[in-house]
Formats: sequence, structure tokens, C-alpha cells
Amino acid sequence: MAAGGHRERLRETAERLRLAAGELADVAAVQSLRRSLLEKAERLAGNRFTIALFGAFSAGKSSFANALIGERVLPVSPNPTTAAINKIMPPDPEAGWPHGTAKVRMKSRDRLIADVLYSLEVLGEKAVTIEQALQAIGGLKADRIPGKGKPHYAFLRAVQQGWSGMSDFLGQELRITSDEFGGYAADESKSCFVELIELYYTNPLTEQGVVLVDTPGADSINARHTGVAFDYIKNADAILFVTYYNHAFSHADKQFLLQLGRVKDSFELDKMFFIVNAADLASSAEELEGVVGHVESNLLQHGIRHPRIYPLSSYYALEGKQNGDPQTTEQSGIVRFERDFVRFTFGELTDIAVRAGEADIRRAADTLQRWINSAKSDAADRAKQAEELRSALRTSAARLEQDADKADVRELGKEIEELLYYVKQRSSYRFGELFNVAFNPSLFREDPRDAKVVLQSAWEDLRRMISFDLSQEILATTLRIENKINRMAKQAADSWTETIRTEIPSFEPADVQPFKLRTPELTDTLLADEVQTKWLASFFKNAKQFFEGEGKSQLRKELEAKLSDPMRRFTEAQAARLEEAYADQLRSVIAELAGQWHTALEEQAEGLLEALDMKLDLEALKEKHSRLLQYLPPS
Repeated sequence: MAAGGHRERLRETAERLRLAAGELADVAAVQSLRRSLLEKAERLAGNRFTIALFGAFSAGKSSFANALIGERVLPVSPNPTTAAINKIMPPDPEAGWPHGTAKVRMKSRDRLIADVLYSLEVLGEKAVTIEQALQAIGGLKADRIPGKGKPHYAFLRAVQQGWSGMSDFLGQELRITSDEFGGYAADESKSCFVELIELYYTNPLTEQGVVLVDTPGADSINARHTGVAFDYIKNADAILFVTYYNHAFSHADKQFLLQLGRVKDSFELDKMFFIVNAADLASSAEELEGVVGHVESNLLQHGIRHPRIYPLSSYYALEGKQNGDPQTTEQSGIVRFERDFVRFTFGELTDIAVRAGEADIRRAADTLQRWINSAKSDAADRAKQAEELRSALRTSAARLEQDADKADVRELGKEIEELLYYVKQRSSYRFGELFNVAFNPSLFREDPRDAKVVLQSAWEDLRRMISFDLSQEILATTLRIENKINRMAKQAADSWTETIRTEIPSFEPADVQPFKLRTPELTDTLLADEVQTKWLASFFKNAKQFFEGEGKSQLRKELEAKLSDPMRRFTEAQAARLEEAYADQLRSVIAELAGQWHTALEEQAEGLLEALDMKLDLEALKEKHSRLLQYLPPS
């Protein structure tokens, strides 16, 4: 995937920012601007673009990743239940990670045990310790496991098989070679103990600073760790969702797409791309067009409007690249995707970073020009301006110190309460859909256990799905809350700037950059002690009565009513947690921003005072100003 001159453009801009910062090195009154230039230069020079791949395990994510890279790096058949996060990283020899090395972060013992106990619970087995769990796993019978429990059964058997050889490594970071990478990524008796693998590997993608993240399938047992997937949705520069040609979207796929639909409008740029893999299976252009139309319709149903969809063949894309056959590569469909993707990742994102750096150079040049202009006044006028400036500085600085402690947490709290009210409303609307997934006739046909056990299992599935849905809704809401905090910060900064300029018209602060905020961890689950096995059983006489008679519909009606209070308690608890976590972050943001404005105010006032007092070397300033302008592109 050729990126043209974008990487070079980043390096060239970084060098211009460093040179501009060098011009300011001996001017004490612009050191905050100088620091901003150096920070932006460092980010540009070492800039990394994170691409996160999502999709079901059978969608061909790893095959698609290999096609992008141009060689077979990722194993293409990891066990769907145990796959870890695999990251393909630019080598970092200085930090001890040259090409062909890999860092394996093992799960903590507590995390692994929690995963095991959870999977046992899904299968209706109880355990408290890992010893009890291993014993319970040994007693599981494959022919007694219902279809929905198969992934959990496979995970538990993998843990049992690998326990003696891998348990001592829990909580550690291991260093392995690229030859060993496949074992930790795809051997289920190892991969079930792994949280994350970072493979440092030179290829056309990593040479451009790209970090490629292959996430576990939406249908893996790791999908229950909702915060992990959400972190990549939130922080990745680009999201690639891969689906396989003509495969129906699973319930897990739909849940993930629903989450993408919830968050899509919270991002400044549309960073989502949708890949229809194995498009070579289409028998005609009309059939392919129909499949793409079906995918687009599904995305629209999940709130994803105007999606960018790319049908392609990972198999032929990789074959074409490896054989140096541009015609095969072009016909695979990947070239169209790569062209658009390069335009977004190395074009739009690069433009934003470059423009921000150039704005700092322009701000520095304007600041020096104001000082030069101020020094041209006559002595009496300069003395008067200096006295007025000192008075204005005292007033504005005092106001900023007061406002640093005035974060409007009440306004934020009202926003959070309103957002979570709609979370509960939307989850209530989805109750019927989730109920039908949990209480499905096929469940009772395929599950060999006693009907009342199956009924209880269906209820537990429903409770977990509602918990998951509520958690996903709340995580999506955190993006809106964080956007609100950043809007409040910008409003505060704009207000300070406007007030300061009434007395110091030349005040020119830096642009307000969005603050990186911490998403609170959501660990609660929906509890509903009101729902008991005996009460559930009262609606079920036999499968015919339940599904063809009134049993199922009556249960749905009464269960929905019973869950109203538990869902209210759950959302209220989450609201309190979010209000506390985000109120603290809002206070920190406002205080930090007020500090930045205070520093900028003092520095700019100091520079103006030195110019008015004729303490600056005007000729040297003029030369610096002229050179700063040379570091800007022609208008």
C-alpha cells in the first residue's frame, strides 16, 4: 500500500517546526509557543497511524491483513474462541525490539480465572477456585454442550490442556521470535492464556508508521471484555470492519455494528471502512452488486449512514502482490480500497497534523510582529501602554486564577443524566429482539438438558445480553460526554480570550486541542433477584405450549415489567459512577487550560513590555520574523 510522499511530508513539516522552534530558543517570552512547536514536531516525526481490524473470526480478517502487508505474517486460522489481540508494529531497535521479535503479554492470573469461571457459568457449572474449575472442566461432556456453549467449551478445554505448561507465565511479558509468533497466536492451548501480542515487523505498512491491530472476533469469548474493543474504536485512527462474502451477520456482528452506529457521529472524521472479503466468489457483477447492497442495507439498519464499502479478494490481492502481478492485484479489488484509504490516512489525517503545526509557526511570527510594531511608538506612548498593560495583566491573571476552580460540574451532571435516560429508553426498545434471541425454539430442540435447566439458561443469556447492551450504550455515551467536556473547555477558553482581549487586544493563545480523557471502567452487571427459577418455570409446561401457545408471549410481557426496576437501578448506578469520574476530569481540564492561558498571557505580556521598554533587539526580532515566514508554505 504505497503512501506516496506523505511520510516524507510529515518529516519535512517536523523539520520546519524544529527550525521555527530554534528561532525562539533565546526569546524567553515565547517559550510556551516553542514547546508547542517541539511537541508537534516530535509527534509528526514519530507519527503512527493505528488501524484496527474488526469482524467475526470467519470473516478473513487475518487474510485481509496479510493482503495489506503483502506477505503471510498473521496465521489465518486462529481458534475463534481464544484469539488474542495481535498488533503488527514498526520495529524499534533502540528499545530492544528489532525486526522479527515479538512481545507477548500474558493474561493476569485473576483475569484468566475470571474468564474460566465466566465460561463455566455460561455452561451452568459453578466453581470458586481454579482447582475446582479445572475439575469441573474435566467433567464436561461435549455431547451435553448446547450450540451456544461450544465456544466456551472449546476455551475451557484449551485452558485445561495448556494449564500445566502455561500457568507459570501468567502475568508476565515474554520475548519470542517471529517463528514462535504463530504458536502463541493460533495454538489454542497457548493463545487462551495470551492477552496481547506485539510483533515488530518491517513491511510496507510499518515503514509508513502504521500499527495494524487484529482484534479477536466479535463472537469470541474475549468479546465480553467490552472496554478493550471500545478502546480501539475510540482511539484508532481508522476502523476496518471485515465481513465474508454472502455470510449472514451473526448476533455478535449485529451487536458490534450497532455500537459503530452509536459512536459514528461522535468522531470528527468518518474513520470507518467496510470490507466485503472473498468477493471473487461472486458469479457475476450483478450478484456482487446485490451482496454489497445487502451489506449497505444492514449497515443502515444499525445507524451507519453513507458507509464506504469495498468488495475484494484477499486471496488474489496477496497472490498478486507476492508474485509481482499488478493485474491480479488490481482485479482483486484491493487497489481501490488502498487508494481511498491512503487518501484518508496519509492525506486527511496528515493535513490536520500539518495545519496545526503551521498554525503555531504563524502564531509565533504574528507575536514577534506585534512586538516590533509596539517598539515603534514614541517614548511617552510606550510608557503609557506599558502601564496599562501591567494593570491589565494583573486583572486578567487574577480572573484566570479564580476561574481555574470554576468547572461547571452541575451542567455536566445534567447532561449525563439526560444521556443515560435515553440509554434506558433505547435498551427497553431492544428488549423484544434480545428476548427472542435468548428464548429461541432451536435452543430447546438442540439442548439435551432438562427443559427447566434450558429455561433458566435462556434467562441467564438474556440477562447477560441486556447487561452487554446497556454497557455498550453507556460506553458510546462516554464519547458524547467527553465531547461535551471538550466543548465546555473550548467555551471557557474562548470566554477568557474574549475578556482578556478587551484589555490586551493583541493576546493570541494557542488553539484549544481536544483533551484525551479516560473512559471509566464499567464492571457492573445487571442484577435481577426478582426473577427466580420457580417463577420462570410457571410459564413453561412444554415446548409446544410455550412457543405456539401463550407461554412465551406472557413471559416476555411479565419479564419486561419485572426488569424495569433492575434496569433503572443499573443505569442510575452507572450515572453516579460517570458523574464522579467525569466531574473530576472536567475540573482537571479547566484547571489545566486556565494554567495554559495564564502562562501564555504572562509570556506575551512580558514580550510586549520588553518591546515597549526597548529591551529587545529589534533587528534580531525582524530577522527571526523573516525566517519564521520562510518556514511557512506559500499562500
